[in-house]
Amino acid sequence: MWDRSYRWQRLARMCAGGAAIVALLVSVITVSQTEAADRAAAGVAEISREASPDNDAQVVCNLPAELKVKRGVLVYKEGDDGKAEIVGRVIKVENVDASTDTVTVLLTPTQAGAMAGGGKLRGAAPTISLENAFRLIISPDIPREEAVIARDTLWPAIEEHVLPHLKERLTTELTHSFEDMDDDDTQLLNTTVEDLRKELGPLEEELLNRLANRAWEVIGVSGVAEGIMRKTGEGAENTYKDVKDWVKGWFGEKEESEKTNKDFLTEERAAALRIALEQEVEGFIKEKNTEIQKAFNTVLNARRADFIDKFETKWGPKLYEKALVPSWLEGEDGVLEAAENYASDFAKRRLLTAEGGPRLLLAYALRSSLDITDDPLLVIAPDDSGKVEYEWIMPALEKDHR
Repeated sequence: MWDRSYRWQRLARMCAGGAAIVALLVSVITVSQTEAADRAAAGVAEISREASPDNDAQVVCNLPAELKVKRGVLVYKEGDDGKAEIVGRVIKVENVDASTDTVTVLLTPTQAGAMAGGGKLRGAAPTISLENAFRLIISPDIPREEAVIARDTLWPAIEEHVLPHLKERLTTELTHSFEDMDDDDTQLLNTTVEDLRKELGPLEEELLNRLANRAWEVIGVSGVAEGIMRKTGEGAENTYKDVKDWVKGWFGEKEESEKTNKDFLTEERAAALRIALEQEVEGFIKEKNTEIQKAFNTVLNARRADFIDKFETKWGPKLYEKALVPSWLEGEDGVLEAAENYASDFAKRRLLTAEGGPRLLLAYALRSSLDITDDPLLVIAPDDSGKVEYEWIMPALEKDHR
């Protein structure tokens, strides 16, 4: 029934099949050792993990819907020295209400369990403006805290190199200005001083009464009597010298005797009186400080427009040209050196890693501002709180309305 040709055909088919199987095995072995095979295997493993993720690899958190997080958004971790490290991606987004979404993050195998003890899922919206990019780079501190660091770095240099010359020039210019005022300036200051005296009139009268009473307490009856006796004795002595000089004049001598002029009070009583009056004035100013400030404010507010106009059109430009500019030019090198030190410190703290690469926040700000990505930034920060909560990377300002 079967001929020999059929047996040969069957043998040929078996040999061809065996050769194909051997070739396939060789190909599989060869391809499995390539980089593409490694990526394919990793992809298959990732698909398998996403299809059936374990609890340690998942992070579930509620976050604001305004972030507009979608499936596939990468999740980062800030590594040593600020380096960006991809540690997962969003695999599920569920809407809770108009303001809240629930996201599920699948962590990489090396990071599985990193958030088991709790932590923060920190986020930031795309930096569509330069202001937002700057605020992101200096986070978690808000701009005014960075301004404090800048002030503490720059202000000592300004105090050392600029302010001494500026104070000297301001004093000189103000002194010359009072000595060489035009009629308008003189009239404005005289009118202001006169208004201030009228406003302080009741306080001035009260102060004079208190000074008189304090002076009488210090000098007393004995002090007055002592002063009268001193001046009476001095007058008698000077009268005697006048008669003596008159008699000498009859004999042709024209030399006059030296007259004495004693103070009414002794040095001890005068010093005690001065100290007492200074204390009385100081106490009066402290006691009446609110009323004095009110009087000053009343007068200055009435002349506010005139002083502003003078400062903007005359006094300010003059002080700028005569005092500020020369003082700045003399101390410019010292201030610029401090500014360079601050810029270098800022770059180390906020911009670059030790190797010179961009830190996580700078890298994202650049990618977002250049429209390379419009995804929000998500960063995990493990801790021991026992729960996972959302936290804004950029603290809210009043204008953010959140």
